[in-house]
Amino acid sequence: MKTCFFVLISLLLLSSGCNQNLEVVNSGERLEDSPRPAADPNARPLALAGEASGEKKIPPFVKAYFMHMWVEALYSKPQNKTPNPHWESPLMDPENGRVWCTDCHTSGQIDFEKIPKIRDPMVNDLEKDKEFMVALMKKWVARLNSDEFFAKAKLKGPVTCLTCHATNPALEN
Repeated sequence: MKTCFFVLISLLLLSSGCNQNLEVVNSGERLEDSPRPAADPNARPLALAGEASGEKKIPPFVKAYFMHMWVEALYSKPQNKTPNPHWESPLMDPENGRVWCTDCHTSGQIDFEKIPKIRDPMVNDLEKDKEFMVALMKKWVARLNSDEFFAKAKLKGPVTCLTCHATNPALEN
């Protein structure tokens, strides 16, 4: 009986000490009465996440689409809007010596087999963004021609914009 009384008193003291900083506030508002937040159907949070820093954040699967197209242009006629009419593969062996993602992405952190070529609506918007496309192609051409990456050893010679394009896209209006 003493033990039961002791436990009861201990619980009473403990519970009274737990709510000493608790303030009960009730405005009468209920969750059911609150207005629902409006979702913007045109919002693209993945695309806009980096714009505060001045850089667009592009989801990896969108960049992968462009990478697939770009790598394909090294061994088959380019699918750009102004393909070079005299195009020929810049690869020494277009059949067996193709450039792979892992020729430039050497860290092994990305499983490229899990990033398929998907034409997302965001691709259409970015294809029209000349500044983005030119910057992306310049970056990839520089990597392709760089001694730091394995792709250069597969080339006949340096690759330029005019390898795949009839005119230099950086200079077009």
